[in-house]
Amino acid sequence: MDNSGGSAGGVLDAYGVEWNDANKIDLVHEFRMRMIAAPAFNSNNIWAAIVYRANVERGIVEALNAKGVQVFLKIDQGVKSDGTLQLFDVGEAVNYAVRNNCVGTKMRSVINPVDYQTAITNIKQIVEQQFTIAKFISDKGLMPIVEPEINIHHSNKRTLEYMLREELKHHLDQYTGKCILKLTLPEEENYYSDLLEYDAVEKIVALSGGYTTDEACQRLSQQKNMSASFSRATSEGLTYNLTDAEFDAKLEQNIAKIKAASKCEFI
Repeated sequence: MDNSGGSAGGVLDAYGVEWNDANKIDLVHEFRMRMIAAPAFNSNNIWAAIVYRANVERGIVEALNAKGVQVFLKIDQGVKSDGTLQLFDVGEAVNYAVRNNCVGTKMRSVINPVDYQTAITNIKQIVEQQFTIAKFISDKGLMPIVEPEINIHHSNKRTLEYMLREELKHHLDQYTGKCILKLTLPEEENYYSDLLEYDAVEKIVALSGGYTTDEACQRLSQQKNMSASFSRATSEGLTYNLTDAEFDAKLEQNIAKIKAASKCEFI
């Protein structure tokens, strides 16, 4: 649910509602509150939600907590052209999360290099930056979600996954905090399972990354130690003109499909 001003328009286009720059954040919030109100949106199916600051200001934390769902705050301010995080005030973001009853944070970097040599430098920079900030967040008592997303359409996706896994291992060997890893669904079965052997890794969750709900769930079902952290896939098919009963039924269908694919041995 972590849609900022930059991504809100796309969410509302898929939802099928007219919007403008002045009202788009309010409309996304109304959409999210409609999802939260659905009977299937509960702590038996969903353990946490990632939200954006504008949603926190509109009361989403209270609504989620009332359903027994924990809240993580998206704290990054977007990425640079090389996929690394834009500079932002981490201390202020952490204090805001604590004040607003969030249990953790999320930062998303993007791995999409143009060639192999660039990938070597790019992945090192992205992972190092993620863990440096994650250590600060963990030391403040929050759970950081580390998210170095690989573009699902990259022609060398499998190679990038290998490079990312090795770099994650390198940093986890030295990391003394706690974290959740949020990773693109890989090409091979159980590809990231060995990362759970590190004490620092609380769990590994998968991002849908643009895959359809069906394909994302099929890929996730091959990863026995990953659970879902799906945004677009969860809201697939949810449109403004559905009746509340139709809306709730479609969301329940999506959640059931994702939950079935997310069965993990470590949960």
